[in-house]
Amino acid sequence: MTGSSRAAGAAARRRAGALAALAALAVLCAGPGCGRSAEDQEADALLHAIDALRDAPSEPRAAREALLAALERQPASTPPAASARDTCVRAYRSLLDATAAEARVRALLAAPAGSAGPGALSDLADLAAAEVKLKESAEVMPKCAEALSELRRAARRGM
Repeated sequence: MTGSSRAAGAAARRRAGALAALAALAVLCAGPGCGRSAEDQEADALLHAIDALRDAPSEPRAAREALLAALERQPASTPPAASARDTCVRAYRSLLDATAAEARVRALLAAPAGSAGPGALSDLADLAAAEVKLKESAEVMPKCAEALSELRRAARRGM
């Protein structure tokens, strides 16, 4: 091995060591003790949960219900986080309740004549309830968007 190849090998080992040290530092700083506060991490998790619910396809409904339940369980220790979580839960709960009631009514209407059981009248009453829930969701959804915007602003400011 020549002197220049030994020097090149030593330089490569130093660079590899420096890169390893930087990678270790990046991993450490990704944790809660370095860089981002617990409130910022909480806001990110909350925003992700709301985005996942908003972007989920409407069917199967059970998948959206699971995403809504996950959102309901998200911690929200700051006023902007609590407002975003609670407002969006209310908007999406109304929407999912309305779509469930509409699905029951559609199934009733699609059933063969005479096959409707004793629950048929309550299912038809669900249609009126669904309309109320849809209206409530439509009224609360802009408030959800406003609360999300406020949470994003607060997270950028460092809560």
